[in-house]
Amino acid sequence: MKIGKILLLLCVSFPSFSNDLGSYGQLFPIKEPDMMDLIKSRLNHMQEDGEMDRIKQKAEKNVKEHAVRPPKVPGVSHANKDRTWLYDPTFTADKDITDGRGNYIIHAGQSINPLDKIPFNETLFFIDGDNKNEVDWLKSKLKFTINYKIILVNGNIPQTSDKLDEQIYFDQYGVMVNKFGIKNTPAEVYQEKNKLRVKEIKIP
Repeated sequence: MKIGKILLLLCVSFPSFSNDLGSYGQLFPIKEPDMMDLIKSRLNHMQEDGEMDRIKQKAEKNVKEHAVRPPKVPGVSHANKDRTWLYDPTFTADKDITDGRGNYIIHAGQSINPLDKIPFNETLFFIDGDNKNEVDWLKSKLKFTINYKIILVNGNIPQTSDKLDEQIYFDQYGVMVNKFGIKNTPAEVYQEKNKLRVKEIKIP
């Protein structure tokens, strides 16, 4: 019993003494694998088993497919009724705009309508290139229109271009239809006085 008490006292009393007891055995520095070596090793492995070539071919295929048929503009459908409105292109400059020679075109905070300075002499046609009715409708419209641009919201660009025998553009990410508020096709945009007339047309 006394021996047990003595051992207990030793355990309680002696932890405050921290002596250097030296080293035992061989020590090695901690070394993490070099990240660049890991990357190079992984790339070499991918090159050897042909994975790099497969990735490259897939990327090239995706680029070609997107160039021929970009993603459809979301939120645009086929017009089931006629709808028309005026779009006012007036904007307020958030900073001074000059002509590069120090002459002010517009000052910050000033509002301006570009159509008061430069007329918009084109008609913009928006269609779904996959919709035969819209393509046929546009063919008939082009017979009586001089200056125009054809803009797809969906469809194959080369195929639609061949059908119409015209140069075709694509409204990437719906930038233009969102600006004009177009929700349905076919649609056309042209100048009316100092505004732009926007029309969605129902095809019989």
